[in-house]
Amino acid sequence: MNTEWRYAWSKPIATGDLKAHVQDFYVEEQLGFEPDGKGEFCFVFVEKEGVNTDFLAKRLAQVAGIAANKVTYSGVKDRHACTRQWFCLHVLNEEPDLSSIQEAFREPENVRVIAQLRHSKKLRTGAHTSNRFVIRLRGIAGDLNDLESRLHLIKEGGVPNYYGPQRFGISGNNLVNGKSFVLKGRQSRRKLSKTESFWLSAIRSWCFNQALSDQVENGMWSRLCDGDIAQFQRKDEQFRAKDLSALIYLSVMRGEISPVLPLISEGWEAGTGPQREKAIKDSLADNWDLAEALLGFDLSRDSRLARLVPMNMAWELLKETEENTQLIVEFSLPKGCFATSILREMIDFTDKSIEKHHENIDRE
Repeated sequence: MNTEWRYAWSKPIATGDLKAHVQDFYVEEQLGFEPDGKGEFCFVFVEKEGVNTDFLAKRLAQVAGIAANKVTYSGVKDRHACTRQWFCLHVLNEEPDLSSIQEAFREPENVRVIAQLRHSKKLRTGAHTSNRFVIRLRGIAGDLNDLESRLHLIKEGGVPNYYGPQRFGISGNNLVNGKSFVLKGRQSRRKLSKTESFWLSAIRSWCFNQALSDQVENGMWSRLCDGDIAQFQRKDEQFRAKDLSALIYLSVMRGEISPVLPLISEGWEAGTGPQREKAIKDSLADNWDLAEALLGFDLSRDSRLARLVPMNMAWELLKETEENTQLIVEFSLPKGCFATSILREMIDFTDKSIEKHHENIDRE
């Protein structure tokens, strides 16, 4: 199955190294609200390195002396990065002592609690609004003028909102297993296992990426067609694009509004206009049996922005010597979006992580 998605601004010329050190990739979860300081839930803001989110949740439960299902989190964060995120412990009126949490890990794993606050509501999956990234790329080589131009292009025009390679697993194994699993059809009404859910998500995400890649080639990814569903970049509000006005076109040009692509589910055609519906069907024609098989899994109706415009983007090129140039870039992305989709349009990077990860990042 194809995983070579088209570039909006052509393939980058400059090269560089990503995640040469864990601290080179920093992610901070942004809730979008403040815990209210009361209630039966304890919100814990944690910084972690070298630890995956689910494993940390289980260790928090262990240290707090509660069942693992009493700990929740909003989004999954990269193991091979320095990340800060919120966990929720259902502890009623108790104040858990988490001072010994680091003892549950060994070097180079590192965990520390930054804050503990009470809140009256449980933290649920996808509750946060965005993630802030600060990324350092090392060993930059190639045309720095081209790199600088790309940074401006991305800031103003955005990038295709592809699902990142993390969704598809190491060497695409989630796609291989997922295709076999989906084509067999739903075998029973039992709840899917976590692994099966990953496979299902990978196939659905692949269908989205394949359709989006073709729309990058023909220019539809960044423009509205009559009857499209459109969404504001900085909020979840959507509307049906009819009788497009100059103000709407201006908002699209500024990157404030973009079309969405429906994810494959029963009745997905209602989630877009006739022109984009036809384009999606054309893109998936060679794999239509796979798309149709997805309909048997009772997937919820959902959609995703075709274009991703980073928020509050800034950067600095540090040229210490001819052989040592670094790029530090900072931006925020809505939950569910991948920093790698930004980086791939910017630079031809090599991921220097010692161990490749395959965990499902987001419903971040």
